[in-house]
Amino acid sequence: MDIAAMAAEDVALVAALEKRCFKNPWGFAAFAGELACEQSYSFVLKNRAQELVAYSCFRLIFSDLHVLKLAVNENWRRRGIARNFFSQCVKRLPEAANSAFLEVRPSNPAAIGLYKKLGFHIWGRRPEYYTDTGEDALIMGKIFKGGSYEYEDSH
Repeated sequence: MDIAAMAAEDVALVAALEKRCFKNPWGFAAFAGELACEQSYSFVLKNRAQELVAYSCFRLIFSDLHVLKLAVNENWRRRGIARNFFSQCVKRLPEAANSAFLEVRPSNPAAIGLYKKLGFHIWGRRPEYYTDTGEDALIMGKIFKGGSYEYEDSH
């Protein structure tokens, strides 16, 4: 499988997978906007047949990495792809981050479990964060050691 920076020609496939994966999906324009954003780093994972297996979107804001999106095609789940893909994407960022954070629905135990395996901890909540349901978001984060992307256990 090959990891590459998301390109304009990937956006329609990414938006279609997004629609299948999330209750309140981003649209085509949101992903196209990420490609135009200077602080944004988006990646795709494709198999040999060029089928979209996974995608991710990050924003590097000073020394903090905001994880915006991570999704795996439903036909490729439960194979460790998300964990490996996430780790490989972070290593491809042009600058080291001191920490990473994300928001996740409390009703998504699979995502919470994945992020815990990646070394994230629950740092707090954002009340009524999800506008479609009014559900809170869990804020999960991790601190890296000296830009090496190894987890530093400070919590």
